[in-house]
Amino acid sequence: YNTCDHRGVIRGAFTNFDEQGVVWFLRGNVASDSSSTRIYAASSEISTCDLPIQHYHFAAREVKWVSQSVIVARPVVLYVRDVPILWLPFIFQDTRPGRHSGILTPQFGLNDLVRTSSSYNRQLTNLGYYWAPNDYLDATFRVDWYSGRYLQAGIATNYRFLNRFMNGSLALNRQWQNGGGSSNGIHWTHQQAFSLSTSLNFDINYLTNTSIVRQNALDPLLNTQQITSSLNLTRRYGWGAIALGGNRRQSLSDNSSTTQLPSLNLSLKPIDFGRSVTWSPGFSLVNDLTSKVPLNALLVARPGGGVDTILQTGNSRVTALNFDTPVRFGSFNWRNSIRVLDNASVARQSASVRVPDETTPDPTDSVSFARTYAGDFSSSVDWDTGINLPLLFRSTWKLQPTIGIQNQTPLAPFAVRNRNTNGQFVLQGKRPSLSVSLSPTFYNRFGGRGLGPLGGLRHSVSPQLLFNYQPAATISDEFARSIARAGSTVPTRSQPLQTLSLTLTQTLEGKARRAPGDTLGTSEPRKYRLLSVSTSQLSYDLEQAKLEGRTGWITPFITNSFLSDLLPGFSVSLTHDLWRGTVGSDTAHFDPFLAQASAGFALSSRTFRSIGSFFGLLGRRESEPGEPDNARLPARGPDLRRPGSPGQLYNTDQLPLTGNGRGFNATVNYSLTRRRPLDAANPLPGESGTQSIGLATIFSPTPFWSASWQTQYNVTDKRFESHVLRLERDLHEWRAAFNFVRNANGNVAFYFSIFLTDLPQLKFDYDQTTLSR
Repeated sequence: YNTCDHRGVIRGAFTNFDEQGVVWFLRGNVASDSSSTRIYAASSEISTCDLPIQHYHFAAREVKWVSQSVIVARPVVLYVRDVPILWLPFIFQDTRPGRHSGILTPQFGLNDLVRTSSSYNRQLTNLGYYWAPNDYLDATFRVDWYSGRYLQAGIATNYRFLNRFMNGSLALNRQWQNGGGSSNGIHWTHQQAFSLSTSLNFDINYLTNTSIVRQNALDPLLNTQQITSSLNLTRRYGWGAIALGGNRRQSLSDNSSTTQLPSLNLSLKPIDFGRSVTWSPGFSLVNDLTSKVPLNALLVARPGGGVDTILQTGNSRVTALNFDTPVRFGSFNWRNSIRVLDNASVARQSASVRVPDETTPDPTDSVSFARTYAGDFSSSVDWDTGINLPLLFRSTWKLQPTIGIQNQTPLAPFAVRNRNTNGQFVLQGKRPSLSVSLSPTFYNRFGGRGLGPLGGLRHSVSPQLLFNYQPAATISDEFARSIARAGSTVPTRSQPLQTLSLTLTQTLEGKARRAPGDTLGTSEPRKYRLLSVSTSQLSYDLEQAKLEGRTGWITPFITNSFLSDLLPGFSVSLTHDLWRGTVGSDTAHFDPFLAQASAGFALSSRTFRSIGSFFGLLGRRESEPGEPDNARLPARGPDLRRPGSPGQLYNTDQLPLTGNGRGFNATVNYSLTRRRPLDAANPLPGESGTQSIGLATIFSPTPFWSASWQTQYNVTDKRFESHVLRLERDLHEWRAAFNFVRNANGNVAFYFSIFLTDLPQLKFDYDQTTLSR
């Protein structure tokens, strides 16, 4: 101890200090003038491992720690147990609390310094500066360089003003691709509450060139992703609420976009006129815009011979106004709605038109020619009204009669204005309609004294029978011409309509036995949905069956859906094409053909325990406190494990896969789509359909290893479309991560990283990407 300088040195000392929730252990020659604020050490060892025999430590000649400021040591040698692994000139950790300005930590791997292959393209990311001028605003300036691919620069800022109830972020970036081409992007999110009843939220995302992002994408989800933007302003009043907003979706595949702006929705509270009359109005106005939609290429003959191809895109607008005014009179409900549509499109359109041939004396001769339009327009007004009569036999048959007024022809709205009418509105008439629905539910209990672990079974059948009647009607010739397509005619007579429709739902349920000794029935036994089958609507037209050469069947497809509680996430959907030929024709034959199929289910360690417990094979095991239920996984990787930027497959901010003994979890999806072949013996190419299987699984083969795998397999082409494979190893204070990604566009990436969890900036990376050009 130096009495003059008031400082002392303790040789072979052992101490610790807490910094940002991490306890650092220091052993060596320690000189301290204030153990709570500053420590100096020489010939010392520093580590965060709290075991008696530490897994790792840094041997440093000099160490300096200043509380809530900095930890620095130089030079250092990293030891794993007693084996020296790495020499570093220094290690540095900024421990200042909160946000503060500084240089970003560059990210690069060992293979970026020493290439193992001449074909490998180096990359250097996260070059920039972080600026925090105050507690309410910050900014990040960042540059990412990918050799042989592109250069990306951007600025991002976050703001939060509590006294204004406002927060958000704004990011601007520009991407230059090697070989030419660039893309600008903007992403702005904002949330603000003006008062308890008024709020504004928007999320603006825009790219000028989506092809550059698509070509460099490594994330399998990015190729099918849309760039979305949204805007929403809401205000609540005592009489209702107003929502004004819009949204925009930009496709990465063809750069087309759909915009909904404005979108106005008025939600009014029901207005009571006494106890028996209630008026519940509603109003909405939506304007939909589409732009840069790809069209068929235009072939133009060159003056010197040959054909030139010109790519075309089209734009369109659809404005819809809806006004609903339902009124309740006691047990009667009068529905009343008005819908106005206005369409306009700018796109090259061609139609074949036949006109009389005036060059021949035969009046039946005609010639065909193509008429080309630069666009089209149309407007329509539709009015729908009807009265729902009181529900009869409410507790048994549930008979619901309805009287309404429908259009004379269901092919068009009530009033039409288009090119065929020279911009003038043409009206059709109305005809009455009558519909009656019957929705009973039948139950059957069986099983006697029970079946296995079930105390009883119940089968319920819920058919819904709907009868609809509309008399015959005739529309004017003028209205028929207004809705007819070029070169076609529309019949002026609408046939009478008498349809019968049937929808069926069946459910098989089981109830567990009561607990032994429970004679009072204080605990309600658990119910299980063993199987639920839903069948879509099947319709038959009695009037159509009277016509020559026709039958009454009008349903071309039928879908059966299956659900069960025995397997989490279990669902099966089967869609069949019922007829070989045109539905409703007497030449069509009933020949069900599987057109679409989809299935999905989830498996976990808890699933097998539940099934065993259900059949009495295992004792019921209660979940451990805090045990997550991860049985339902997404078919593809969750957002938390997706790359934050192109080329970045993994970072130390991601949630670790390792946990407290994570069990096995898997989700499997299957889809099939095909069409009926014209010749079953010799199907044409493409008629066999497409099949795909999606798998997502996560498990821990050992307490320290965790694995995650998401893949999409194309059964038709017998190849894997994409892979996202992730492995992690928990090394106490260290973590190793292996990532492999293969995109459907052919891009492949592999990433390996090992880093210190208490000092994430200390890491060793290997990152290799292969782009398919």
